[in-house]
Parts: sequence; structure tokens; C-alpha cells
Amino acid sequence: MERHDQSQGPKIHRPEMSPTWWLKKRSYFLFMMRELSSVFVAAFALLLLYELFLLSKGPEVYGLFQESLRRPGFILFYVVAFVFSVYHTVTWFQAAAKIQVVKLGSWTMPGWMMTAGALVAWAILSGAIAGYFLAA
Repeated sequence: MERHDQSQGPKIHRPEMSPTWWLKKRSYFLFMMRELSSVFVAAFALLLLYELFLLSKGPEVYGLFQESLRRPGFILFYVVAFVFSVYHTVTWFQAAAKIQVVKLGSWTMPGWMMTAGALVAWAILSGAIAGYFLAA
């Protein structure tokens, strides 16, 4: 009879994972990019909140900040944040279409149709908002 030492507790199997496990499959990579996109969306939101705070400090302070936003580093950040924001939005609409099932009588709306409708509505609203601000 084998003696079991209870002081060590139960043994749990923990498989070894390399730090690059998410690079091995395309679906893992896309999932990690979606998670990374939220960091850029949050950073942009914080930058916008800081900009609104500086707006309350007067035109000189706000003007200096606006000048700093025209530097190449900030422009690169805006481009990367925009690409990640679009990716985050598209994948969010795709996930929402899988979660929210729309039924009309006995007919169930396909997920792609719901995603397409959300993307079209998003494009129309974005265009209307951009048109409003560009016309002013």
C-alpha cells in the first residue's frame, strides 16, 4: 500500500504554454488582437477626456495641447487607434449577432444579416456626424 502525503495538497496538471501560444492559430491571433484593440480604444478615450479637461483651463492651454497633437507620434497613435477601433467595432457587431437571436414569426434572421445591418447603420451615423462637423 502506497502512502499519500496530505500536506502537499492535490496535484494539479498545468500544461506548459509558451508566451507565443496565440501566434500558432489564426483564430487565437485575431482574438488577441481584439483584446489589444480595447487598450487603444481606452487610451483614445482617456486622451479625449484629458482634452476636455484642458478645454476648461482656457484657450492658451488648450491651444498648446492642440499643437502637441499634431506631432508625428500622436498622428501615428491616431492611425493605429482608428484601425483598432474599426476592428473592435466590427468584431463586436459579429459577436452581438451570435448572441442576440432575432426571430420574426418562424423565421430567424441570419447572423450575417444582423451584422451587416449594424455596420450599415454605423456607417450612416458616422457619415452624418462627420458631415455635421466638417460643414461647421
